[in-house]
Amino acid sequence: EAASNLNLDAGNAVVISNSPLRLASFTTNDRDALAAQNGDMIYNTTDNKLQGYQNGSWINLDGTV
Repeated sequence: EAASNLNLDAGNAVVISNSPLRLASFTTNDRDALAAQNGDMIYNTTDNKLQGYQNGSWINLDGTV
C-alpha cells in the first residue's frame, strides 16, 4: 500500500512470477468517475470484462464492443 503512485522501472522488464497480476475492479459508474489516462487497465465488474483506456475512451480488451 502506498500513499502515492508506485513506480516500477527496470532496464529490461518488470516480471511477476509465481502469482497472478490482479487489476483494480470497478463498476461502470465508478470507472467513468476515474481520471483515466491512456494505457490504464481495469476489470469492469458490471460487464465482467477487462478494459483499457485508449485514445480517450474505455475499450474492451477482448475486442468486443
